Amino acid sequence: MKSFLQLSKETEKKLDRQLEKKELVFLQWVYERYKREQEIEKLNA
Repeated sequence: MKSFLQLSKETEKKLDRQLEKKELVFLQWVYERYKREQEIEKLNA
C-alpha cells in the first residue's frame, strides 16, 4: 500500500501543480477511508 506522502506527490505530478490545503484534506480522508476498508476486508477473509 502506498503511503499518503506517495499518493499526494503522485497526484501533484499528475495535475502538474501543488495541491491546495482543501484538496490535501480531502485526499487524506479518502486515504484513511481506503485503509480502513482494506483492514476490514483482511479481517473478513
